[in-house]
Amino acid sequence: MLIQAIQLPDFNEMLLTLKGQFPNYSVYTSYSIPQKSIIVRKSATVGAQITVHDNEILVDACCPNLFVSALIGCISTILPPYHNFEMKITDFLKKKYN
Repeated sequence: MLIQAIQLPDFNEMLLTLKGQFPNYSVYTSYSIPQKSIIVRKSATVGAQITVHDNEILVDACCPNLFVSALIGCISTILPPYHNFEMKITDFLKKKYN
């Protein structure tokens, strides 16, 4: 999901905000290439990746476990647990930054 942000947050500010909003989930920085992103992990197989660039916040469903991710691949984004979690994170970020 793509969110057009009126005012983009600082990366560290967004990381702390997500940690505060979702205390029961693991929230951490992923130093992916070409830019770092934030991973919000609900479980070993369900998560969301948040990337901030230009005037946009991009939220993608992901599998935070690399081994499981290789097995599940693209199919994960159409399964209900992944899509529902992506929407939960997107809805929060829309309310906060849009």
